[in-house]
Amino acid sequence: MEVLALHSMSGEIDKVFKSLMQSGRPDVVDDNQNVITPEVYVDLFENDYILRQVLDDNHTLLKGRRGTGKSTIFVKAEDILTKESVNSLPIYINLQTCYEVIRTSNSETEDNQLTRLQTYRNFLTEILENIKKNLKKRISNNGEINKLFLEIKEGQYIDKDFERTLDVNKTISKNNNSTVGGSIGTEGVNITANLGNGNDQGEAVTRTLNEIRIFSIHSILKQIKDILHQNKINKVYLFLDDFSELNEESQKAVIDSLIAPIISSYNDTFKVKIAAYPGRITLGNADATKIVPVSLDFYEAYEASGKNYNGVERLSIDYIKRTLEMRLNVFTNGQVKLNELFDTTNYPFDDYLKRLFDCTCAIPRSLGYILNYCYLASINNGDTINMQHIDDAAIKYYDENIYADFANDIRFKQSFYDDKSLLDQVAQKNLADEIIEYLYNLKRKLIDNHMKGTLTNQLFKDTIQKKGSNYWIPTSHFHINKDSEKLLKTLELYYIVNKYSEGSTRGDKVSYYGLNYGLCVENKIDFGRPEGRRKYDYWRQPDFELTKFIPQVLSNIEVIECSYCNKVYSDLQYEIYLENENCFKCTEKGTVVKKNKFQGKLEKKIEEWRQRSLPNTHISILRVLFNKKDQKISAFEIGNLVDKHHLTITNSMRTLCNKGYVDFEIKSKRYYYIKDKSISEFFSDSIDSDL
Repeated sequence: MEVLALHSMSGEIDKVFKSLMQSGRPDVVDDNQNVITPEVYVDLFENDYILRQVLDDNHTLLKGRRGTGKSTIFVKAEDILTKESVNSLPIYINLQTCYEVIRTSNSETEDNQLTRLQTYRNFLTEILENIKKNLKKRISNNGEINKLFLEIKEGQYIDKDFERTLDVNKTISKNNNSTVGGSIGTEGVNITANLGNGNDQGEAVTRTLNEIRIFSIHSILKQIKDILHQNKINKVYLFLDDFSELNEESQKAVIDSLIAPIISSYNDTFKVKIAAYPGRITLGNADATKIVPVSLDFYEAYEASGKNYNGVERLSIDYIKRTLEMRLNVFTNGQVKLNELFDTTNYPFDDYLKRLFDCTCAIPRSLGYILNYCYLASINNGDTINMQHIDDAAIKYYDENIYADFANDIRFKQSFYDDKSLLDQVAQKNLADEIIEYLYNLKRKLIDNHMKGTLTNQLFKDTIQKKGSNYWIPTSHFHINKDSEKLLKTLELYYIVNKYSEGSTRGDKVSYYGLNYGLCVENKIDFGRPEGRRKYDYWRQPDFELTKFIPQVLSNIEVIECSYCNKVYSDLQYEIYLENENCFKCTEKGTVVKKNKFQGKLEKKIEEWRQRSLPNTHISILRVLFNKKDQKISAFEIGNLVDKHHLTITNSMRTLCNKGYVDFEIKSKRYYYIKDKSISEFFSDSIDSDL
């Protein structure tokens, strides 16, 4: 296709890329607002293997980082069940929605003693309301459904232990100035508590509240099952999306109160399908052997069928190609071919696919962002995409999306593998910086030694190349002992690093990681490894081993300090201090402790954000506007990026505009932009600037 003809289809091509950028439930629509998500679905495997796991009779755990397509798989499965299985009932629930109701209504901390009860109540209410709504669509006689839900609201299914606990708590409250109460309203059970002064009785009440169930779940499930079977519905598929947006305690509440009972007693009727981030999921008391894990990140997904790294990369690139070809075919009615989007004057088409893999790790949402940035610099101007466009887009995507999300988001999603006392948000930022600095300095050292003639490693001597006025030698990847890779799980969750392979060096099992491609380009770190026979040994070189380096960086995060006079102690001084526990400077007893030296900054930042009491939706809007602070965007565009209806965005904007955080200009409609007040209050004191 000629460039001019390609430009005439630029609107449709733009829709292809933007359709990949959506988050939350990704309802892709055509020009008539018809949902076409099932039509553009592409599986990681040619034979729809992943989709078949979600449609089978097993309980399934979809594991994949943000943007890997978990929600799209659920939408496709829901569509198939709705159209093709009259005896099945699909229920899609976004757990983040349940959780946001709790956070918005809860003025205290996330670890408030009522959070588990609120999570359980909201989650179960959402489940029941969805079952009720979907059942009414499928059956003509709603009498039994209405009767069951009326009985639930009237308290007939309240757990007996819960009722007894309330009675006991009311008795205890008379003696310890505490108040505990419960009531059944039209929206479920409302709990209020003031647990007194922390004496033994007050603590006992707290433990009881955290362990009880509100509803007799087995009785409710049995009644629902009977109603379903009477109406010839044999299976209910529970698609539970965004599970990892819940914190660990809330996940346990959901699993223990509902999922575990279903898995233990109702496997014949309910099929649980959970979508979660790797490293950020707990299965609580559920029988994990009955939940089949299915990985979506490229290495975990393809390691078995790919056999080696080359095979994994080949399958990943093929997935990128199939994904883009499908969407181009649907949005352009087959008029634009994928290879026509790229300038193949200096590079073959396959090189572009390889570069897209390097930039995105075959993550559909990342692919959408990268190509959307490329589109603005090329196709929108009547040009095809070249390699420089992709590299520039990779930097922009890293700066405005990946790094911004990692460094500025107060709702930081930390891997559950982390040591909570050390690996917080600031510590992770410091760790990333240290790894970047190490790999950049390694490159400089190798080049300097080469120029001096002192480079002794033959593999490095064969690899280093002169490109123009610069030398090229890749130092983007490293390896770490597999037992220690949990230290990188949070950085991996945020795409700062990506896992590429596993292997062994000197008999030890190791995992191979690489820095984000855009990060490397921005920091002048050459990405990749040499071609040919040398590539099999390249990443295994001792220079790339960070097994000891990473723990050393983390140990430097810890500081030993007197909490009274702030005197800092060395390890040796601390050992001497422990003999009598009197501070050397102020002589106070028992005041010297080990702590994260960045913790005060982080706690101050978190507290400042909490005091502003902005709902999650408002914070998400500000994050989008901050990342696009040089643009003005509509409520519809913002809604697509934060998975909210545009009317919700418009309503939120009234508050944000009134507070002076956001403003707009009117063309054909309102286009919003962030104001300096937001930047100074929320982002100028980001984690990055603190360091």
